[in-house]
Amino acid sequence: MRQATGNNTPHTADRVSIQQSLDGHSFSVSGLEGDFPGDEAVPVEILTPQTLLVPSEFLQTMTPAELLAAAGMACSEKQQAVRSLPKALNTGTEIVAVMAIGEKALQAVRERLGYRASFTTPLLYGPTAGRPTVWLYLRAGILYIKVFDRTLRMAEAIPAATDADVLYFIDRLSKAFSLEDMLLRTIGRNAKKVCKLVGNRFGEVICVS
Repeated sequence: MRQATGNNTPHTADRVSIQQSLDGHSFSVSGLEGDFPGDEAVPVEILTPQTLLVPSEFLQTMTPAELLAAAGMACSEKQQAVRSLPKALNTGTEIVAVMAIGEKALQAVRERLGYRASFTTPLLYGPTAGRPTVWLYLRAGILYIKVFDRTLRMAEAIPAATDADVLYFIDRLSKAFSLEDMLLRTIGRNAKKVCKLVGNRFGEVICVS
């Protein structure tokens, strides 16, 4: 395993964070008490398994709420769906993240930031292509995973409150991909933990904490 340090870990100090509770029934908001001078966009990071990456053109015919519902992640009566700005892939296409958010949390963000709120998700982090790679980021009881093999093959946000949850999903992933031929790249404060759990399944490991 090769460990590394650097600025690849997402910074959260300059953004608002909205986190879904582990039981899925509520959202907490942190960072709104900060100062936001000027008129630039403020990143609002939503931490929820109800997150989906889609080609941006899908939003020409379907709303974010409809896309989540079609993927089996429909908003509840107390939730609304929001979208991120498009992110370009090296294939020439653009992807957009759609996410569920609690109505009360959304109202608090709108009242504080108005049009300046720019919704995002950890699922938009990481590389966009390259060598066959599995990218993992464990945060707030959610395992964010992206699989690359020349292009983006998979992107999901999985509930993972325990080590057993992480192991179970990696076991499932090994049935779809030859992990022993792939690079595992982990980031964040839980990067070393994830490497210890599943690093022996991969051909090479890079841990950035």
